[in-house]
Amino acid sequence: MKKSFVTILLAGVIAVSAAGCGNRNADTAPSVESTAAEVTEAASSSDTSSSGSQSESVASSSSGESVSTDSVSSSVSSSSQDSAAPETEALTAVAVSSDDSAASLESSFGDVLDICTSWGPGTAGSSLQSVLSAVTLITWANTNDVKDMDQDKLLGIVMDVIDKSDDTEKDALAANWRTIYDTGDSILNDPTNLYGIMSDAGCYDEGIAIVQNADSAKNWETLKLLIERNAFE
Repeated sequence: MKKSFVTILLAGVIAVSAAGCGNRNADTAPSVESTAAEVTEAASSSDTSSSGSQSESVASSSSGESVSTDSVSSSVSSSSQDSAAPETEALTAVAVSSDDSAASLESSFGDVLDICTSWGPGTAGSSLQSVLSAVTLITWANTNDVKDMDQDKLLGIVMDVIDKSDDTEKDALAANWRTIYDTGDSILNDPTNLYGIMSDAGCYDEGIAIVQNADSAKNWETLKLLIERNAFE
C-alpha cells in the first residue's frame, strides 16, 4: 500500500514538474519571439536610418558634385575669357607694332638722309662726309636686313622719305649720290685706305662692323640700286 502510495505520489510530482516545465517553456517562448521582433524592428529601423543617411549622403554628394561642376564651369569660362583677352591684346600689339615699325623705319631713314644731304661735293670735309654718309647708309641697310625685306615695303619707305624732302635736300642727294655710291663700294671692297678717314669721321667702329658683316655686300647692293633706280628719274 505504501509502495503504491509512494508510486502514485511520485507520479504526481513528475506530472506537476512536467506541467511546470511546460509553463516555463511557454513563458520563455514569447520572450524569445519578442526579442526576435525587437531585433527585426531594430534592424528595420537601422536599415531605414542607414538608407536615410545614404540618401542624405548621396544628396549631399550630388549637391557637392553640382557645386563642383558649376565651379569648374565658372573656372573654364573665366579661363577662356582670360586666354581670349591676351590673344586680343597680342593681335592689337602686333597691329600697333607693324604701324610703329614702318613709322620707325621712315624716321630712321630720314635721319640717314639728313646726313647724306647736309654737305656738297668740293666743300670742306666732303671726303669725311662722304664716308660718314656711306657708312650710315650701309649700317641702316644691315640693321634692317633690307635684302630680306619685302621690296615693295622697302621702296615705299625710302621713296616716302625722299619725296617728302624739300628741293634743296633732293638736289644735294643727287649731287652727292655718286660719291656716296663709290665710297660705299670701296668700304666693302678695299677698306684699308679708308680706316683713317672713318676714324676722323667718327664712324670707325661702324665701318669695322660693316666689313665684318657677311651680309653687308648684299644689303648695300639692295639699297643702293633701289635708290639709284628710283630716286633720280
